[in-house]
Amino acid sequence: MTDEPVVSCNALTKTYRDFWGRAVHPALCGVDIRVARGESFALLGPNGSGKTTTLRILLGLLAPTSGEARLHGLPPSSPAARANTGFLPENSTLHGFLTCDETLDLYGRLHGVPRAARRRRATELLARVRLEDARRRRVHTLSHGMLRRLALAVAMIGSPHLLVLDEPTAGMDPLVREDVLALFREHVHAGGTLVVTSHLLGDISGIAARAALLVDGVIGREGDLDDLLRRPGLRRYVVRADDGAAGAVDAAVAGAVTAAGGAVEESAAARASIEELFLETYRDRDHERGA
Repeated sequence: MTDEPVVSCNALTKTYRDFWGRAVHPALCGVDIRVARGESFALLGPNGSGKTTTLRILLGLLAPTSGEARLHGLPPSSPAARANTGFLPENSTLHGFLTCDETLDLYGRLHGVPRAARRRRATELLARVRLEDARRRRVHTLSHGMLRRLALAVAMIGSPHLLVLDEPTAGMDPLVREDVLALFREHVHAGGTLVVTSHLLGDISGIAARAALLVDGVIGREGDLDDLLRRPGLRRYVVRADDGAAGAVDAAVAGAVTAAGGAVEESAAARASIEELFLETYRDRDHERGA
């Protein structure tokens, strides 16, 4: 096993320019990212924070203004790097006249998957994304959510080691979203590497072990997700009152419940929600800009 990161971005900057070459928008301002083999990594931020720009540079679809990106230790434009990478873009453009079966067969052939193997893989993936009943429908007849699920199956048809997913659960209903998140967890559990961007923060805690928060093209915070969410010195109490009702409360309320005859059933280190972490990062960034 090599120590070379599967994904690396070094001091990436990207400034979009107008027709006359004038700088109009600094999308990235010195972004550094490392993702190790077998890691699940989330790049968080609202729309416009630079997530998609980072992914497009990483995959060789967009040139940085400065800095360098590497994929499997190779330049992003390298066919060898791309061969072992599956990509789900935020907006997928698939051939509307093909059926779901034909779409997966086409992309399986492009990945060099043998005929029998790609048929088995297509059947498995269509079942996992709940499209088995739509396998003979043409792509142009699919709803937005169904199209997203098919695009995910396309990204996985070649059984790539690295999955790069841009807003993968956008437009999916809750039941399908849970199935898709389980599919991502299985990929990582089997030794694969996952890079996912999202502004749907609730989806991230179940699939990512490490995260970075992008704020206006700058990494505001980065680290293990558990460490980022932990609140040192604060504890969370679960109490049960006389009427049997239970809930999580702070220390003052726990003391009052105990004094009134209730019981503290458990105590654990307090954790912020991802939403709270996100807002704190933005407040820190605003404070730095105002300093």
